[in-house]
Amino acid sequence: MCNVMSEWAAWGSLAEEQLAGEAEALLRESQSAPVDRGRVRAMLALYGQSYDTLPSRIRHLVDQIEVMS
Repeated sequence: MCNVMSEWAAWGSLAEEQLAGEAEALLRESQSAPVDRGRVRAMLALYGQSYDTLPSRIRHLVDQIEVMS
């Protein structure tokens, strides 16, 4: 049972790192031109997240993404 829990923890950590990587990529892209807000929402939905459930370091990245008004 403990092994199963550590596998879930590893998966969660991997998914968090992938989400952080995608948020960083959108942030870099938005520094050239604002991105569509729907792309940010789709990224969060893909990982089963909402803004309120994001880890603080990823929330900070998302906060910095320039979106079209």
